[in-house]
Amino acid sequence: MRFKLTLQTDTKAFGNRLPMSYQYELSAFIYRAIAQTDREYAGWLHENGFRFNNRPFKLFTFSHLAIPKYVIDRERSCIRIDSERVEWLVSFLPETSTETFIAGLFAEQVFQIGDKHSVVQFRVERIEALPSPVFERQMTFRTLSPVCIPFNYEGQLYATYLSPDSPAAPAIVLNNLLNKYHTFYGKPYEGHTGDFAFRVTNQPKAKLIAIKKGTPDASNIRGYMFEFQMTAPPELLKIMYECGLGYKNSTGFGMVEVSANQKSTIYTKKSSENGWRRGSGDDS
Repeated sequence: MRFKLTLQTDTKAFGNRLPMSYQYELSAFIYRAIAQTDREYAGWLHENGFRFNNRPFKLFTFSHLAIPKYVIDRERSCIRIDSERVEWLVSFLPETSTETFIAGLFAEQVFQIGDKHSVVQFRVERIEALPSPVFERQMTFRTLSPVCIPFNYEGQLYATYLSPDSPAAPAIVLNNLLNKYHTFYGKPYEGHTGDFAFRVTNQPKAKLIAIKKGTPDASNIRGYMFEFQMTAPPELLKIMYECGLGYKNSTGFGMVEVSANQKSTIYTKKSSENGWRRGSGDDS
């Protein structure tokens, strides 16, 4: 289930500068919020998540912060927020994450995001549950946070992060979706995936995200922002939409939304079925 959080910026507390990489800090805030609401669930999610082949899957994801007015301060490697409010999308697949649970999880939370140089304090002002799209077998999407697609070459100690237009990417994406399905439902997916297709429709833009910067566990993860078309069973598209495309979703990678073109197509189809004027969908 997907939610839109409206966050009020409190620049008087620490200022209005946010580090360029803040995904790990947002993820940590979600875990803290869960811990305050349900410590048993938080501990289980943190230590285990949903497991497949002894690997944990934490089935939630989130977007970048949508900041209406900002300035990139390259000298200090930070973002100067010039907006009183920002928006943030979070999405959970687990059944325990109902609308009531999420409302209690985030309601009126006050939290800080940043590092020792740049910190911004936010207050959750509003929580809105968003309707799910109607999933069709072929749909177009765009990313709301970078997509991470790791690949280990033979003999390579550390993973390489592939561009989504790499020939190896579709098989990795499909395998990840099938693993998530198996993890969530407790059984392998038995439907037809022979016509699965994953096609990037614009030039991917690479983003290097710093995780745990300034600590012994610091690392950099390369993800990509792009638009794409996917052909897959609707139940697998739903899983991708709810908990993210690719890997490291709970650290803020892989959130997607239905693209404007797909929204237009769905609107036109529904308009025609109801006898309405055919249109582009822009006035829906």
